[in-house]
Amino acid sequence: MAFLFSKQLSILMIGLCLPGITLAQTYLDSLKVSLDSLAQHSSLPGFSVAVVKPAGEVFIYSAGYACLEPQKKFEADARINLGSVSKTVVGLALAKAIEEGHLSLDSPIEEFLDFPVSNPWFKDQPILVRHLANHTSTIRDSKHYGKTYIPQEKVPSPAEVHPGFQQFIQSHEALSMPAFLARILSPKGAWYRKKNFHKRAPGQEADYANLNAALAALVIEKASGQSFKAFTQAYIFDPLKMGDTSWEIVPDQADHYVSGYFPAGAMVPPYQLITYADGGLISTAPDLSKLLAEMMCAYQGKSTYLPPTYARMLLPGDQDEDRMFWGMGEKSRLIGHGGSDPGVQTGFRFHADSLLGRVVLCNMNAEDQEALWQKYREIHRILDRYEKRLP
Repeated sequence: MAFLFSKQLSILMIGLCLPGITLAQTYLDSLKVSLDSLAQHSSLPGFSVAVVKPAGEVFIYSAGYACLEPQKKFEADARINLGSVSKTVVGLALAKAIEEGHLSLDSPIEEFLDFPVSNPWFKDQPILVRHLANHTSTIRDSKHYGKTYIPQEKVPSPAEVHPGFQQFIQSHEALSMPAFLARILSPKGAWYRKKNFHKRAPGQEADYANLNAALAALVIEKASGQSFKAFTQAYIFDPLKMGDTSWEIVPDQADHYVSGYFPAGAMVPPYQLITYADGGLISTAPDLSKLLAEMMCAYQGKSTYLPPTYARMLLPGDQDEDRMFWGMGEKSRLIGHGGSDPGVQTGFRFHADSLLGRVVLCNMNAEDQEALWQKYREIHRILDRYEKRLP
């Protein structure tokens, strides 16, 4: 009897000593139930979610289908295109390029390019690296930007894909990223127009443009002497052990990739971006959790991977709400980026005060239909509720 009493007391003491673990598990179990319910009553094909702390991932979840016909489950480690969340990696690559001494925020971009790029309305004011990074370059996404979408050659296109989008991407010439950018931004380019630039001086006012990220990637290539894909592999994906992250599809691992869908239900034909750096990164919720956890450590000044000097350049804070492609909501205090492209809707962010982050990856561009957008937003609302209660 004495032994039994001692054993019961030990169990009780363990429970008392670990209330955070017990409560956290209860909350996460409840979170899973809420997400299960949403998935069952949603027209979203599938999605994955990760909740992240600086120490790493604390919750990973997936629901629905990576492919509807034939049905294939949306696994937590499914690979999916990230859309504009890709720009956060461009920003980190800039920070690492500066750390390596290849360039600075105040370097004129023309120092590194094989073609001239300047605002025709302010020819004597150079566009600097920092202007690309905070979207004050005055560069606009011209009407020709859509030609960046081309067929994905490494994956056969299923017969049941959206015929209109298939025709759209097949009508575009497969150029290199430098050639594509030169056509729009160089005075000798076939698509160059003065209206490809705003009528204001570089650095004067922010205006979001995808081309800023693509041009920043090209600057890194020229400054570092290696391709942007090789640079990000060496300085980001390998050090952070992001083994399922890449800028292109690995043909012999095609089963791990997610199929995208338009809101009306048609499958998006496999495509790629000529300006891949601005929206073509492929990754998974677990890999992005590693990146997000490291960035939260960097925000605290506790990262050995990204020392404080460069973390302050990259990540916005109270004195600077927009730095290297990472935005910060003035009221929400959320730091990160969202993404949307045909067949994808993504979110990648952490809270400046609670240092709790999240990854949300969905294989439908939900923002293009209000009902679906509200379902996608409901994922975030559920996470909002549970994150506030998480010990």
